[in-house]
Amino acid sequence: MIALTAPLPSLPRAATSARSGRGTIEDSLEGRASRGDRRALEALLREHARAVHDLCRYLAGPTEGRDAAQESLEKIVTSITRFDPAKGSFRGWALTLARNVCRDRLRRRGLERRTFVGEGDEVTATTASEAPDVERVALARIESRRLAAALETLPEGMRLAVVLFHVHDSTYEEIATALEVPIGTVMTWLHRGRKRLRAALESDTTTGGAP
Repeated sequence: MIALTAPLPSLPRAATSARSGRGTIEDSLEGRASRGDRRALEALLREHARAVHDLCRYLAGPTEGRDAAQESLEKIVTSITRFDPAKGSFRGWALTLARNVCRDRLRRRGLERRTFVGEGDEVTATTASEAPDVERVALARIESRRLAAALETLPEGMRLAVVLFHVHDSTYEEIATALEVPIGTVMTWLHRGRKRLRAALESDTTTGGAP
């Protein structure tokens, strides 16, 4: 895991941009970071590093994922001046960058495989507030053995969508951007993923799995 207390690599100098009704964006944490503000970037890394680590872990595996996450966070630092807050959120941009890092590492090692299993195009609008209590309790304990095992039963795209949405509060748009799928697919993955996750957790309880 990247040591956020350690000195960050030198940031590239950002070109000075003209202000034309974009004061709110440019004065935001994301806007300041995109112009090379070190403190703003450090704050963003602290806020979003866990989401980057989780995405890399589930795409590249626990061992390769650690290295991919480190590389992703370092690349975020060196590429931050190419981030345009007017075009989307920092989290969506950072997760997309991390996904590309994972793909490149797997390709270089000859391990690239199909990431997402087709689950159909059915769209079912379901919000986080509709999730059953058992899911909310379980997702709040993301490091538990039972939940980790249950998550592993989901296809990777579905699993990432569930983790990013419920654990990291990512929006449909951010998840769709990072995973390169339509928003409707994200909604379907979340709906089906919640059902399958609940079933896996209930099955584990029924068969006497450890809490």
